[in-house]
Amino acid sequence: MAGRKAILTTLALAAMALAACSDKEATTSTSDGEVQTTAEEKIVIDQAGTEVTIPVEVNSIVSGGILPYFHTWYVATNSAKEIVGMHPNSYNAAENSILSKMAPDILKADTSFVQNGEMNVEELMKINPDVFFEIATDEKSIEQARNTGINTVAIKAIDAAAAEPLATFNSWLKLTGEIASTTERADKFIEIGTAVQNEIYEKIDGLTKEQKPNALMMYQLSEQAITVGGKNFFGNQWLNATGANDVAENDVTGRKDVNMEQIYNWNPEIIYLTNFTEIQPEDLYNNTIPGQDWSEVEAVKNKHVYKIPLGIYRWFPPSGDAPLMLKWLASNNQPELFDYDMNAEIKNYYKDFYGYDVTDEEVEQILHPSSDAAKY
Repeated sequence: MAGRKAILTTLALAAMALAACSDKEATTSTSDGEVQTTAEEKIVIDQAGTEVTIPVEVNSIVSGGILPYFHTWYVATNSAKEIVGMHPNSYNAAENSILSKMAPDILKADTSFVQNGEMNVEELMKINPDVFFEIATDEKSIEQARNTGINTVAIKAIDAAAAEPLATFNSWLKLTGEIASTTERADKFIEIGTAVQNEIYEKIDGLTKEQKPNALMMYQLSEQAITVGGKNFFGNQWLNATGANDVAENDVTGRKDVNMEQIYNWNPEIIYLTNFTEIQPEDLYNNTIPGQDWSEVEAVKNKHVYKIPLGIYRWFPPSGDAPLMLKWLASNNQPELFDYDMNAEIKNYYKDFYGYDVTDEEVEQILHPSSDAAKY
């Protein structure tokens, strides 16, 4: 129940904040050193607490190492034409997502400013966006971009101590709404997300630990490494919010590389594979990963390994499809309590929230995404 109150409180606060967002009036410099802006500029405070001067009307943006952010702009503004650049990993997700059909302009984005996983500031200068969005922990890239005069906004990947995906996405929408001067989509997202979370909590609130399956969120998986998510990471909140026990919760904070011995000790009944790994459930069922034997793991034996969907973006991190992620997970974790028809749920959500009619073929692509979406 405490988790439910925390999520709903965060949602409510975000809604109030969004409603209060408005453009700041132009200011002039003063004797005590206040930031000077013109009538065509305004000041926003990014998620690192830095005041950033940006144009009142933003016509071009670039999204860097904060991989999901590009689609946040679309969710908040219903437009992709301003997205002139994005990280190559983000581009792969976009190219393999339904967003490429909903907003084809997204595929015009330039990726040349990221080379070998690092930002190339000279290439970013050539793109010359009105605003550059970067993950708050990449202080080097942020400093380099600002030193060239590029308006740079820092975004936190996880905005809540409990790593709540709904709360994190709400915080991104709040800031985007302030930058783009629009809140309608954000308000609607919070309303839908709150309703879905309420609906699920009403049914799982009384479940004991023994009534919940033991599940594992596999962040990345390859011959070289087994990387899992645990406490204070998105997977932990997803599992807790949808009626499952996170087997890594007491052993892992954030994400961590583990060995097969640890997997055997946890012996999860359900395994979820994110879209940050190219591995598919069949790779575990057929035991095709060299040096790893998954055949005796409970989830593999019972064929309860699931690839997390990819809709408007990957569903594991903060996403505009978060209400759908909650329903999909609840259906897998507690099938006796939830019988969501995900085909219908996806179609209804996309029609109602995005104004887009999804076909049966597109639903299949969302629910069973290609491994290509994980490639850099």
